[in-house]
Amino acid sequence: MIAQSDNRHPGDAEYLAAAAALCEQTPRTAQDHAFAIGDWVNGTSGGKAWSGRIVAICGNRIDVEAHMAWLTVDARDITH
Repeated sequence: MIAQSDNRHPGDAEYLAAAAALCEQTPRTAQDHAFAIGDWVNGTSGGKAWSGRIVAICGNRIDVEAHMAWLTVDARDITH
C-alpha cells in the first residue's frame, strides 16, 4: 500500500495508472462483486458522485438509499 509520499518508489505512479485503467475497462456485474443488501457503497453516475446503502439488487441494477433518496444505478457505477 502506498500511503505516504516519502514511501514511494520508482514506477509507483505507472503501476497505479495501469491498475486504474484495468478497473475502468473491466465490466462489472453485481454477481462478480457479491454485493449484498445493507452494504455501504459509493460511486459516480451521470457525472454525479453518491454514497449510500444498498436496499435492493436486480441483476446489474442496484437500488441505493443515498441522502434520503433512492437511486437505481448500474453495478459498473459502484467504485466501492
